[in-house]
Amino acid sequence: MLLSTWLIGFFFFIKGYLAVEIDVQPKEILALPHQNVSFMCRVADHLQYCRMEVPGLNVLNLNPNQTPYRGAVYYGSGLHLGQCGLSLESVNEENNGEIKCTLGLLTESQESSATMRLIVAREPRPPQLEIQNSDRYWAYKVGDVIHATCIVRDGRPAANISWYLDDELIPNGFLSPPTIIHGNRGDLQTVFQNLTKEVRPSDNGKALKCVAHHPALTSNNVVYRQLNVTYAPIPQLNPIDKFGYSLGKEGIISLVIEANPRPHLEWTIRDQTIKAGGHDSTGRIMAEEIRDLGRGLYEAVLIIADIQKHDTETQYILKVYNDMGSQDYVILISTSPEPEDLEMGVLSIIGIVVAVLLLLVIVFLVIFARVTGRWCFSGSHRAGESSDTESVDVRPKRSRLLPNLSFSFFKKPKPDELERPRSAETIETKVPLEDDARSDEPKEGIVYAELDLVNPNPKPLVKSYDDKTEYAEIVYTQKDDAAPPSQDTKEEGKPAPGS
Repeated sequence: MLLSTWLIGFFFFIKGYLAVEIDVQPKEILALPHQNVSFMCRVADHLQYCRMEVPGLNVLNLNPNQTPYRGAVYYGSGLHLGQCGLSLESVNEENNGEIKCTLGLLTESQESSATMRLIVAREPRPPQLEIQNSDRYWAYKVGDVIHATCIVRDGRPAANISWYLDDELIPNGFLSPPTIIHGNRGDLQTVFQNLTKEVRPSDNGKALKCVAHHPALTSNNVVYRQLNVTYAPIPQLNPIDKFGYSLGKEGIISLVIEANPRPHLEWTIRDQTIKAGGHDSTGRIMAEEIRDLGRGLYEAVLIIADIQKHDTETQYILKVYNDMGSQDYVILISTSPEPEDLEMGVLSIIGIVVAVLLLLVIVFLVIFARVTGRWCFSGSHRAGESSDTESVDVRPKRSRLLPNLSFSFFKKPKPDELERPRSAETIETKVPLEDDARSDEPKEGIVYAELDLVNPNPKPLVKSYDDKTEYAEIVYTQKDDAAPPSQDTKEEGKPAPGS
């Protein structure tokens, strides 16, 4: 009795806390100031009352018949449908925080409640970019490592950060995970992220950007520093061929080089050195001043007044140097037209590789079929294999110096061949019918005979009918009218006598 009373009390206790399940939609809203928002608390039962607690407002007792209070009004289809909703016509920072709905049900003795969160966005401060180990000109050498930090302070919620080199997004592999710090001013948050990247010549002149993303940040969301990367002139593959020149006409030799800072140049032509802006001893060749193309690109130009044959047989050596180093470029000119581009794209290379692999697979399959006797090679016989039913050939034949070679060692033996003992070996030879010096008659042919080397320890072997062998004995006699014709005797299942 006591146990049953305790169970009933425990049941009503659990029912009071867990029986009512409140469906909250949405559980969190991020809104800009002066934006309209709505929350809904819903149960599957009739409500007696609906109460909302909103930051910046008093406790609100909501129902469909009440008038709006400071922009707050009931939202829903009615209490009888279990809907307790709130609509705020214009939110502000005072409303930021947790909103609580409390529901009273006719069938429950206790109130049921649930919470939601309203985040009113606050614009953070503009981003800040801090770069370590850099001078006031943001100068780096090739191979140096940039250590930079981007900071966005006092935002609600925390801002997101992206890094760019000009318009090229920097991958996450160069970035640390963002770190969020909660400040002392309410729920404002500060975020920072570090970048670690080795500089390359192609980074010269590019802007390292830190971009802040936040719903309330519409301007001043980018901070950048232009990188100054110093490096020696970058080498190119020598010699450098130039085509399409014409004898007797003006020729211009142009070469674009990469270097930073601005380099100096000089040309060497047939043991003559020509500096920028100078001429050779003949006055036909002039070296122009170097042209700045921007971002570490420079163009060197050499003008030949009229191309002659010996000009096409000369090496033009361009020396380019700056404070970081020097580099020589060897240039050859030709009157031939420029050859077609023979470089293959990635798809062409892949196609060739696939074709070669396919050819190798076909060759392998053919060899495999030939060795194992499969597919189209399944009906072929081993070369030099003689039939058991014919031991003698009396037709004239041209004698062979070498016997037929057999490739049967490539062929797998049949199971019955492995089990069958070899009781005799057969040697094939050819015997002339008569000596050429003793006979005037023409030869009828050559008789082939088989000599069986019988195993000294024969074992009886019972063969099936299909496996039996027919042997023939052919007796050759001189041609004589009175002589009886030769007789062929056949015996099935055993060797012929005397064979």
